Amino acid sequence: MTTIHEQLGGEPAVREVVFRFYEKALADSRLAGYFHRVDLSLLREHQVRLFTAALGGAGAVDGSGAGAEPDTAAAEGIHHDEYDLVIGHLADSLRESSVPEPLLTGTLFAIAPLARDVITVPVMTT
Repeated sequence: MTTIHEQLGGEPAVREVVFRFYEKALADSRLAGYFHRVDLSLLREHQVRLFTAALGGAGAVDGSGAGAEPDTAAAEGIHHDEYDLVIGHLADSLRESSVPEPLLTGTLFAIAPLARDVITVPVMTT
């Protein structure tokens, strides 16, 4: 049985999706503030490793250095509303990378558990 990582096309495909995702996130004024004073190269590499591990690819993210989370303002957490924007940009990036909808859905489902590590601020009410 192949992993989602393999079905997507392995590391080159994950890198493409991550690159597209950050283009969208940085262009979104509601998210761009999270990336001020952030080494985007390190952040992209971390994201590739994180997605690779979450999608069943080789390698893992640990606290030993190479896979450790970059020191970013985003590490402080985001609101649920902003996380929804992130997932929307990720879904759009997957679509633009010609990922079929069933695989796109499987990919989003596979990374869903990562939300608890990102969302640390309760839902905003208006």
